[in-house]
Amino acid sequence: MLLLLLPALAADLSDDFSTDQGLWTGGTVVDGVLRVADGPAVLDVGAVTSFTATLRVRMTTEGRLNLEAGGQPLQLEFSGPGAVLFGETRWPLPPEHVAWAGQADPVRERGDDYWDGGNVLHTEVFYDDETATWFMYWTGEMKDGYPYREIGVATSTDGVTWTAYPGNPVLSIDYDTTTVDGIHVHMPTVVREASGTWHMFYACYQNNVGNRICHATSREGILWDPLGVVLDHGAAGEFDSGSLRMPDVWIDDGGTWHMWYDGTLPDEHYGPTGYATSPDGTTWTKHGAILPAADALQGLSVWASPYGLVSFHNKDDYFRMATASKADPSVWTDGGVVLTKGWASWNDGYIQAPSVWVKDTTWKMWFNGYTYTEPAQERIGTAEAHAQPGGWLDVGLRWDGTTLTATVHGADMTLATNGSTPLRVYAEGTAELDDLVLTTTVAGEDSGDTAADTAGGDTEANPPGGGDEADGCGCNGAGAPTAAGALVLGLAALRRRRR
Repeated sequence: MLLLLLPALAADLSDDFSTDQGLWTGGTVVDGVLRVADGPAVLDVGAVTSFTATLRVRMTTEGRLNLEAGGQPLQLEFSGPGAVLFGETRWPLPPEHVAWAGQADPVRERGDDYWDGGNVLHTEVFYDDETATWFMYWTGEMKDGYPYREIGVATSTDGVTWTAYPGNPVLSIDYDTTTVDGIHVHMPTVVREASGTWHMFYACYQNNVGNRICHATSREGILWDPLGVVLDHGAAGEFDSGSLRMPDVWIDDGGTWHMWYDGTLPDEHYGPTGYATSPDGTTWTKHGAILPAADALQGLSVWASPYGLVSFHNKDDYFRMATASKADPSVWTDGGVVLTKGWASWNDGYIQAPSVWVKDTTWKMWFNGYTYTEPAQERIGTAEAHAQPGGWLDVGLRWDGTTLTATVHGADMTLATNGSTPLRVYAEGTAELDDLVLTTTVAGEDSGDTAADTAGGDTEANPPGGGDEADGCGCNGAGAPTAAGALVLGLAALRRRRR
């Protein structure tokens, strides 16, 4: 559907784009959408002092889509890792608009040392902006006898070449069956609070008691001070009365700590997803099971994107994605499969426990993979996301003559403008426009006078869990009169680039 609200020209916009472009010059109308692949398409609606616009856009090939208003471009890149660029703001593409590819070779094999000579698994990756250093934590299983588990760390300046800390493991066990972490310390997740203190939450196993969530702190991410159990078993009959494992923690902008974990009854291996919050990372309040075992976020890694919370987790032979609003981290919507096992022999058994980070607009993931082929073992691998053209993306623009607000997938960005031509749309590659709603204000005109013309075309439901909800259209504010100028929507296509 293409819907235009234009006060000055509404009477003339009666074409439904089923046979021609109407007032558009250039471009081609295909199946009710405006497609440009061989030249510009322009719509001149005269001078305006303010506008609001919502539109659905997509690149059908690799390339870049620009929406320029007030001299400020909003760029949507659909090549390489992809990006959303607006002034100094650089965001990754929404996770629904990228595709994941696993690296052929693992990045960490089982070690030569006794503590991780059996297997390496359950990795957690953290990037320290202050030192420009990557930290990779992992669980090591001992190579002989019972597979006791401890946690080690490696560092990297580029995320590719890693140097293991010579004093590994950084969290160890004492083989005391009466202590909370005497058998296993494993499944780490790491955050750093505003004060600079590092916090690790991990599963700690006591003999004949089971797993609980333990807590440790550090000044630099290498040397850790264990503080004991921070989240204990539920009462008899509760979903986490048997064990609590696979934690992941996020600290929101208001300072509230959020933890998700896998809770089980005494004889279960996997169970529902539990949720707890804390004001300080030490005292936690449980909020019960938020997802049943069949839909649990097993081994999850939560990333707080500009568009909302995104969870990557293992399910059967896949990694799946789920989304939630930052305002309510207990309600999750499934986003489907993002990566499947078996692109290499080392992960033909299963893939598990993803850890996700976004660096320079690139989505990155680390995880453990298993093969049943002798020698059967766990290894740590990595995957990276690349822009995936073809999906519709909802974009909103609001311009009051001095300030431009862009809304992408429910997230707002604002910039001052220079009062030049209000709106221009163009592409490098092949682009399509659909569902455009434009309300303009002309100097001296009542901003409430609008008319509409509707045409049939492709539509798509709003992407699930798009983060903090925002009005992509907003109010129709009347700005100060500006110099007469043309409002132009044009799309210019360049030669198609192939992967």
